[in-house]
Amino acid sequence: MFDELFIPVEHNPEHFEEYHLGSVIQTNSGTMPDWAQAHLCLIGIDHGGNYSGHEIIRNELYKLVCQNQHLKIVDLGNIRSGRTESDTEFALTEIVRTLKQEGVIPMVLGKNAAHSYAQYRGFEGIARNIEYCAVVSKFELRNNSYFTRICTHEPNILFNFTTIGFQSHLVDDDSVSAFKKMFFHPVRVGLLRNRLNEIEPVLRNTDLATIDLSCVKAGDNPASEDANPNGLSSEEICQIAWYAGISEKMRSFGLYSYQPELDLRNRSAKLSAQVLWYFMDGFYNRKGDHPSLHNEFLKYRCALESNQPDILFYKSKRTDRWWMEIPNPRSLGNAENTVMIPCTYADYQTATAGEMPERFWQALQKL
Repeated sequence: MFDELFIPVEHNPEHFEEYHLGSVIQTNSGTMPDWAQAHLCLIGIDHGGNYSGHEIIRNELYKLVCQNQHLKIVDLGNIRSGRTESDTEFALTEIVRTLKQEGVIPMVLGKNAAHSYAQYRGFEGIARNIEYCAVVSKFELRNNSYFTRICTHEPNILFNFTTIGFQSHLVDDDSVSAFKKMFFHPVRVGLLRNRLNEIEPVLRNTDLATIDLSCVKAGDNPASEDANPNGLSSEEICQIAWYAGISEKMRSFGLYSYQPELDLRNRSAKLSAQVLWYFMDGFYNRKGDHPSLHNEFLKYRCALESNQPDILFYKSKRTDRWWMEIPNPRSLGNAENTVMIPCTYADYQTATAGEMPERFWQALQKL
């Protein structure tokens, strides 16, 4: 059903060693592979036929080492550009939705991060209460930006929206305030320094994650018009991608804003390929680790001050990761009485001191 929607890619597995991804990934080189049996699908967006960035990234990705011989990854090629931008967005939305209905995780490559909106719409009609995480250097809630389109889209399927890595000198206070008033969670790049593990619980609870490569500092990522001297490092963005991949809940991933004409010796293309590699590596290291999936947990109950409800914490014996139980005030009939959200050991320490963790408070406000 996808044959006419995609431009095939040039690829010959014989050009790669058996330990390279290029010898394992099934590609649409003229014949569409069996994508319905895949775990992950790579998708490019054509951008009018005058953009070569995806092929450069693919060449770098295919040269990376395959760590798992049981992986099932398909490269569908590039979505053909429609007559209008709306046509291209519609095609991306429908393709993402179809893949998700088959249990396949799409990995979208795009030149323009605004296509994140179309990727988000792929959840429409098949999921609700979506948690979306955008790794960006800046955002705004005005001028019909894709952030505005996502936040105001009807029907509303958005439960939480987190921006990771924004830089205060690039974002106006009104946009930050508007985000917080909706109980969304903007995270400054400075807060991640030496505390990157604090963002893992956010990604553990995320359905859709997109990365705008301009969030990476120019020294590590020269191929962006919005490159800045400050930003996330190449190591940090790969760690974030790995956190996204290992999340049991993650069902869609996007990587945007590579501009090949600005690249230096394919440095940014290599980084893009490595971001994809770490997302895939995270996916193949999933542990099935959630309180709803197994019983190998230690439980701790913490009493808070000021007549606040007790908090029940769960610590996994498999991975040492933490969750906390939130009372659900909207529970009716057969609805769940509690909601389980990921947290950190630091949240547990806060609760043992009788204080309410900020993560707990934010969850209560949204419920």
